[in-house]
Amino acid sequence: MKVEHIAVGYNSEEEADKFFINLLGLKKVRSKLVAADLMNDFFGVKDEYKFIIYSSNQATFEVFITNDKSRAQDIFTHSCLLVENRDELLTKASSMGYDVVKVPRKDGNGYYLFIRDSFRNLYEIKEE
Repeated sequence: MKVEHIAVGYNSEEEADKFFINLLGLKKVRSKLVAADLMNDFFGVKDEYKFIIYSSNQATFEVFITNDKSRAQDIFTHSCLLVENRDELLTKASSMGYDVVKVPRKDGNGYYLFIRDSFRNLYEIKEE
């Protein structure tokens, strides 16, 4: 099995750009509007939504722009990202104001790292 993309919600295109382009280094590949009837069929939402594809050779995210103040409610669902330099990403995410959860491993060998974006989506970060 191979994951084709991960879909998440976001309040604004600007906030999505900040996270996916500025922090993760992905490229904005395309965007389009999804008609209200399709959104209703897919997700039970009766409004038109814009979605944006951010991608690299290794990962693709499909981001639905809500244009409201809602946030993700699920506290457990997360994506796990493999990065070259976890400490560097940790420093950058902290400096950009993202919530960072760093928990030492009980065996004393390293730490667990999670980053929560402005929509409250959760990403576990591991080093390749």
